[in-house]
Amino acid sequence: MNDHVFSPRRWAPLAVAAALAIGGLAAAAGARAQTTGSGATDGSAAGNLLDAVRLGARLQVDHGSFDGVYTDRGGRASATYLRRGEVSVGARLARDWRANAIVGVEDDQAVVDIAAVSWRPRDGLRLSAGRLDPDFGLDNSNSSSWTAGIERSAIWDLAPGIADSEGGWGLRVDGHGPHWHASAGLYDKVGPTAAVGRAVWIPVPAEDRVFQVGASLARTSGLDTDGRLRTRLGVRGVTEVNEGRRSDLAPAVGLPARYDADTVLGVELAWQQGPWLFQAEAMNRQLDGEAGAPARSVSGTSLQLAWSPSGVARRHDADSARFGRPKGDGREGGRWELFYRFDVLDGVGGLAANVHTLGTSWFLGDRWRLSANAVSGASDDPNAVGDDRGVGLVFRAQAVF
Repeated sequence: MNDHVFSPRRWAPLAVAAALAIGGLAAAAGARAQTTGSGATDGSAAGNLLDAVRLGARLQVDHGSFDGVYTDRGGRASATYLRRGEVSVGARLARDWRANAIVGVEDDQAVVDIAAVSWRPRDGLRLSAGRLDPDFGLDNSNSSSWTAGIERSAIWDLAPGIADSEGGWGLRVDGHGPHWHASAGLYDKVGPTAAVGRAVWIPVPAEDRVFQVGASLARTSGLDTDGRLRTRLGVRGVTEVNEGRRSDLAPAVGLPARYDADTVLGVELAWQQGPWLFQAEAMNRQLDGEAGAPARSVSGTSLQLAWSPSGVARRHDADSARFGRPKGDGREGGRWELFYRFDVLDGVGGLAANVHTLGTSWFLGDRWRLSANAVSGASDDPNAVGDDRGVGLVFRAQAVF
């Protein structure tokens, strides 16, 4: 047992308290900046420090209930859990140098999620080094605070960790121009090494009207896996309780057969017109076998349509080709968003699955969000009593400072 692995059941209260404390400091700093303008007009050292250092915090608390194929024997199960609790700090080291770090509780342990330094030698170019996530795919590049769904598309269960540092270190270069964004990086993921790139063309980058299309490619070597792939079918809670289960999309191979490398290709498209946003992504993963393991190919497709009854568009960052929260932070009564997503996952040996997700979110300012998702999943891998379909309801309360 690793004494340095923390359980959120023990440390969640501490994470919540720390996040709230940091959030309060961040809110106070923001209020001070609004009062004093740039924060340096009073000429104090404290003002200069607040200019150079930014504190932040995020809390996401989820509750989910689910049945059918989502549980071992088909009965309804439920889970309430801390999805993310983290604190962040960013610092301006010099005119063109930045550092940032994020520490949080996630996936049953406390982790340093981000710890990186970046340098901008000129406009439109950034070089980063440290613990940082690869840039792969559209929804993966969007902050998990502001994705339309409580969880991202289930297709990424086919390539887990594709857009995560996995506790390792990397080097990454990002570039952008008037109608494009591109990135490339090399990552040591504590054993496996990966080369990841993304390129996006943005011919229409208008204020409330955006069209972009792009592709991502990742090559990972040094894997040592049995090739088993499973999916939560869009409901995170199935791995938070003993009764929950994941559906197989590729069975494990027996020793000595293994998979030592893979190649993942993703394509993306997004079209925003006022309060409407359509996103489409598709991916394919090829696994290279050794010692008798057959080569494998799995793929997934995701289609998503979101609409704001409040009539507001989502923020779009053309420099990084990603979407943020809906506009209108100062809107009295907040703003609403509805979305529908359809995911199709194709595994090996005739195993396949699909997920329908219908959801709504209410945003209040730039800090508070409440979400509810109804999820319906179907799988060719039934549970112990033969259920191949199930339904889940998931709720989230979120605070971002």
